[in-house]
Amino acid sequence: MKQLPGFKYEARKKRVILDGFVRGTDGKVRRQRTIDNVTRDEALTLWREFRADLDSGRAATGPLTLRQFIHAFLAIIAKNHEPSTRAMQKTLIDNHLLRYFGDTLLKDITSIRVVDFMADMRERKLSPSYINNAVRLLKMLLRQAVERDVLADYPIKKKVPKEKETPLRQELTTAERARFFATFNDELGFREHVNAKRAMGPIELSDAFTTPRRFGGGLRGDSEAAGACFKRFQELREFFVVAVETGLRKSDLRNLVWSQVDLAGGFIRVVMQKTKLEAEIPISRACREALRVAESRSGCETYVFLTTSGCRYSMTRIRRVFILAKKLAGISRRLRPHDLRHTFGCRLASKSVGLQIIAKALGHTTTRMAERYARPSEESMREIVAALDSE
Repeated sequence: MKQLPGFKYEARKKRVILDGFVRGTDGKVRRQRTIDNVTRDEALTLWREFRADLDSGRAATGPLTLRQFIHAFLAIIAKNHEPSTRAMQKTLIDNHLLRYFGDTLLKDITSIRVVDFMADMRERKLSPSYINNAVRLLKMLLRQAVERDVLADYPIKKKVPKEKETPLRQELTTAERARFFATFNDELGFREHVNAKRAMGPIELSDAFTTPRRFGGGLRGDSEAAGACFKRFQELREFFVVAVETGLRKSDLRNLVWSQVDLAGGFIRVVMQKTKLEAEIPISRACREALRVAESRSGCETYVFLTTSGCRYSMTRIRRVFILAKKLAGISRRLRPHDLRHTFGCRLASKSVGLQIIAKALGHTTTRMAERYARPSEESMREIVAALDSE
């Protein structure tokens, strides 16, 4: 096979190394890119894009602005990111980074310019966490510019203070957790919810009917269709049980296969899709029961969680069922499916499990990230009062 110029693919590491000179620079401007976790076909596509970028001579016009860099490199940088991450990045870039720094040269995005940018976002009444996310993305892009030899030196030399974020209570309390899972066995409550959503139309007269009729209303709570909807709702109970008993993210649960589940040994071992690190989680009693139900439903197919028709649950369905269960449980505060992961870490911390063990279960290499997830619960904090009152 003819060797492609500036193309080297390492099959074992699934890594491609691209190399070449920018057209119109007389061999004075050289660009190199190293991209991991790509197949050979993907690597060839990236090589063609890379050669087209070199042939265009865009990099020969001198230092790049943030807008030019994003136009040339964002697609490659974000290739291995989750769709939700790419969507978040696009929103921040389009609405804030390009608005403020779009025509600024990369080398001129200094510490004080970033501080001014944060002040601008505060004036727009944006939340501290949103501002921190924007700055984090900007720093990532600048580091990528250095890695790709577009920028000679990282321009943010001084420390940029983060916005102070008010910590949210993200985990489910014991009472909330009990109410949440009780909804999956409460068919009467589900049917009452269906009835409450009905919106009957006005009474209308028509020559086609002998008596006045009322139209509209939608699904009736006492209908067979409502019962079928409840069965579909109930179907995801085991998914959420395993989520709160293992701390796995939605994407990892959707992709969980039976080869990663050792029921005899009592462990689930998963290489996390987001971090590429292995999480090792003991199987609790509740988790084992949920996995048995999932096993009977899936018929020991490849994936653990399948619908009765043999398909994997969509992210949309997972989100809708979670929102409905939350509503039926009377939980009105902010709560996301990802907070079941926080609940898992919080429960372990409340039982005095060490941070190193929690980090291993959550798939982190250090305890620093585990500290964000693992906070003692309200119930365990009440032990302080019991200890003080016992004197």
